[in-house]
Amino acid sequence: MDRRALLSAVGGSLVALSGCVANDAGAPSSANGTDADGNQSDDADGDTSDDADGQASSLAVELRTVPHVVTAYEPSPSRGIDPEHVVPEAEIPAALRGPLDEAIDGRFETGDPDDALLAAVDEFRVYDRGRLKPYVELDGTRYAFDPTLPTFTAELADEAAEGYDEERVLRDAGRTDDLGSAAVETFVDALTAYGPNVARGEYRRCDRPEALDGFLEEYDYLEDGRGVSRIETSVENEAPPYAIAARELTEADMWDRPVVDASALDDAVLTFFERAVASDHRAPALPGDDRTQRFTDDVPDAYGDLAAEYDDPPYYRIDGVVYDIRVGESRYDRLPVTVSVAASEGASREFALSVAPAPESADGDAEGPYTFTSRGALPSALWTFHEGERERLAIVETEGIEGPRPRRPDGQALESLTGHEEMTATYAVPESLPAGTYVSRGLFGVSWGVPGQTPDEHGSYPFELEIEIA
Repeated sequence: MDRRALLSAVGGSLVALSGCVANDAGAPSSANGTDADGNQSDDADGDTSDDADGQASSLAVELRTVPHVVTAYEPSPSRGIDPEHVVPEAEIPAALRGPLDEAIDGRFETGDPDDALLAAVDEFRVYDRGRLKPYVELDGTRYAFDPTLPTFTAELADEAAEGYDEERVLRDAGRTDDLGSAAVETFVDALTAYGPNVARGEYRRCDRPEALDGFLEEYDYLEDGRGVSRIETSVENEAPPYAIAARELTEADMWDRPVVDASALDDAVLTFFERAVASDHRAPALPGDDRTQRFTDDVPDAYGDLAAEYDDPPYYRIDGVVYDIRVGESRYDRLPVTVSVAASEGASREFALSVAPAPESADGDAEGPYTFTSRGALPSALWTFHEGERERLAIVETEGIEGPRPRRPDGQALESLTGHEEMTATYAVPESLPAGTYVSRGLFGVSWGVPGQTPDEHGSYPFELEIEIA
């Protein structure tokens, strides 16, 4: 079975969906607000009312599927190389500045690196385990440098020690108050694990502290959460020549993936992306001020050609801002789900949305439990727009939904059903909406079991509701 049950990749790009989605800027809308938005509310009473000429209003509602969903957001710069780890020129240690200049011009080599240079390189190690993050900025350009210098390393042996000298074992390694040196505390913390399922680490330093030499003269073993193990040490790059190389960091290095500038995009693709980025923020269904979604019928052909050029989806820079833009194709034929909607008979401005498992509809074998999730409410939080204002479609009644509604409007609701159950929510259209046609858009996720397979399959179901008030 295709594991991407609803959203198959368009040129390798997979969209992540949650919540309800409204029309974006640039999409057509009617005078009565065919742009849609939504929320969850407990304050609607579901009463009916008459319109201006004294006649009871009537409601018709139609469920429509969605060919494509576009999700766009601004990724964190730390997804690749965190800019916080790029040391500015003014903060580069003096002992390293000259060698870096030589490395940028070609290569720095020496047969006898002084202690100041070794200590300067160690300043670029983060976390107690000695991981090197050698990033600098010189004259406005970012570089990564690669030092080939003598490096002391230590780690604990994988096998538990046997027949050891008890006097050369440091017991209770986690209790570091009496180690007598911050350098020794760092060393012990780097090597040890605090439990049997916690990974041990490696200690790496070019400039080995004197206090550590004294510690290693006294101890050969450490006891941690995984038992007593021998301390194993070595020196990398022990013999000269020693060197430092440098290279300029690319934008792909900084973001950990290629970044395509708007100037390189086909006009149709750029317009398509701009509409996705300008789409109204889906709060509260999508947390984060920088995340948007857009439902659309068509995707430019040029987008498929662009996406096919990359093994992994690139980022895109539009108006100077970098975005992660994912385009998903809906695959309803893969989901073991049926969805239906009907206007309520007893209330003129209410309708019921029902969702049920349908294993016969899946592309392959499916078995329960079927777990449904959605931001805000199940089956989905819904809302619409009228004259630019968000109008809530309050849930006034539910059936088959035992789990509580989230306390936060962007919280996730969850419910598990068997193949013989159904969940239904009755929504009330606000009395303030005049006659006209409105669109509300929603989305829920579902996961289900497949015989003999782990993990479960999963997918998402985006949908539109066309609501006509007469």
